[in-house]
Amino acid sequence: MKKRWIDVPFRFDAVVKSKSTAAKIYKGATILTPGRYADRVTKDWVIWRADVLRKYATNWSSNYLNVDHSHSVLHRIGYVENPRWEDNAVKADLYIFPYTSAGRDVINLIDNGLVNSLSAEVATIDSYNYKEKAFEVEEIEFIGCAVVTEPACEEAKIKDD
Repeated sequence: MKKRWIDVPFRFDAVVKSKSTAAKIYKGATILTPGRYADRVTKDWVIWRADVLRKYATNWSSNYLNVDHSHSVLHRIGYVENPRWEDNAVKADLYIFPYTSAGRDVINLIDNGLVNSLSAEVATIDSYNYKEKAFEVEEIEFIGCAVVTEPACEEAKIKDD
C-alpha cells in the first residue's frame, strides 16, 4: 500500500457574505417556573425554588431544541436563544428551522394551537428535603429543551394562551 500526498494548496473564502435563515422565532417562551414537579424518569418529586432558577437561568452548556426529548438527528429542530429570568420564570426565545419535516410539522402544530408545551433538559445537583419529602434542586445546568405534549411544569409554554 502506497501513501499518496496531494500537494495542492487548500484555499477557501473565509468571509461569510450572507447567511439567511427561515427560522420561525417564538419570543419569550417559558422554559421553567418555580414549583414542585414529578421527574418523568425517576417519578421522584423535585422542588424548583425561584432563587435557584434565577441564579442559573443563563447557565446553558448547550442550547438545542428537539422533539419529545429525542436524540434523533431529524428531531433536532432548532435552538434556545437569549435565556433569562423574567416574570418569575426562566424564559428564552425559540428558533425553529423548517429544514426538516419535523421542524415544519412542529411550527404548524404550534401555530394552529395543537402543541404548546416545553420540557427543559437539565443536569442538576440536588439534596433531599426530609420535611417536604422531595428532592430540592441546588444547582442547574440547562442542556436543551424539548417540545412536548405532557410537560412536568404546566407553565412551560411556547406561546402565552
